[in-house]
Amino acid sequence: MSITFVVGTGRCGSTLLSRALQAHPDVLSMNEFFTSVACRGTLGFGDREVDGREFWSILGGPVRPLDAIAASAHPMPELLYPYASGRFRPGTGVPTVSHMTLPALTDTPDALHDELADAVPAWPVRTLPDQYRALFADLQRRWNTQVVVERSGASLAFLPTLRAMFPEARFVHLSRSGPDVALSMSRHIGFRTLLLRTEAMTLLGLTSPFELGPEHIPLLPDHLAHLAGDVDCDLVMRAPIPLAAFGAFWSHLVVQGVAELAQLPADRRMALSYEEILDDPEHHFARLAAFAGADPHPAWLRGAAASVVRTERPPVTDPDTLDACAAGARALARQASLLAGTPAPVPASTG
Repeated sequence: MSITFVVGTGRCGSTLLSRALQAHPDVLSMNEFFTSVACRGTLGFGDREVDGREFWSILGGPVRPLDAIAASAHPMPELLYPYASGRFRPGTGVPTVSHMTLPALTDTPDALHDELADAVPAWPVRTLPDQYRALFADLQRRWNTQVVVERSGASLAFLPTLRAMFPEARFVHLSRSGPDVALSMSRHIGFRTLLLRTEAMTLLGLTSPFELGPEHIPLLPDHLAHLAGDVDCDLVMRAPIPLAAFGAFWSHLVVQGVAELAQLPADRRMALSYEEILDDPEHHFARLAAFAGADPHPAWLRGAAASVVRTERPPVTDPDTLDACAAGARALARQASLLAGTPAPVPASTG
């Protein structure tokens, strides 16, 4: 099985990339699959053995943070489930795989959910990675695809785990200018929630921002306590989070991710930037398809390129945010030099 992960910080053009991959006839595009799993905490990661019933409980159980966002007045474009017409409701819990992954595969996500719910619990005991491989293989048979590409926002955060679970996989690092990412994150309910949850996680000494539970409410300051229960999305959007905090978050993910990716063999890593895609979408979509093991069909390339729309936005000039992004910019420069086989340039000061 050929598996490729597209990893990044989120808000870096990865949704655009997923839409292009979903249109490729040979690609099983697992949109936001492991981000959905990560929202369940550490439950779905590692190499422990689980039977089919436990595996399906990971995929089919509810995801409280995503349910809260789906029920709020603050839409998150990545949430694709038909909440108004589908069988599941955020108030009672939408299955993990139904928020973002299954609706990207089919117009009838409830029917696909039911088919998997009937089959997966009967699967034998396997390690978690092998259960995921079995799931991908099942979906590949259904859609008659040749390769698997999983793409999740903020997936640089769990890149070491993905590498350990899938040592045979290829990895594409999709990046975008740090200040632009920070600005986009600052307006996004999901990333605002993630930043506040990370603050709470740090205060409590937890290992995942999604380990927060009602038992932690008395231990947290007022502005964070609701994150351990029923998330108040209105409070999240009103929280005074400095733009530089998102820049620092971007830098942290990029610095750690670049170091992790550098440990991969050269034939199993690739770098791609959002800006490159905007400048020459056909060329870079062809690179991506070939790297993942799929044919860059001309008709697909034309359609994918036609879907790319350049939107001009004023540059971020806040000096604190530029300073916060400097470490990530240096890491990206080192990565580009490594891939090109040239000495790393010294980026100009961003402050």
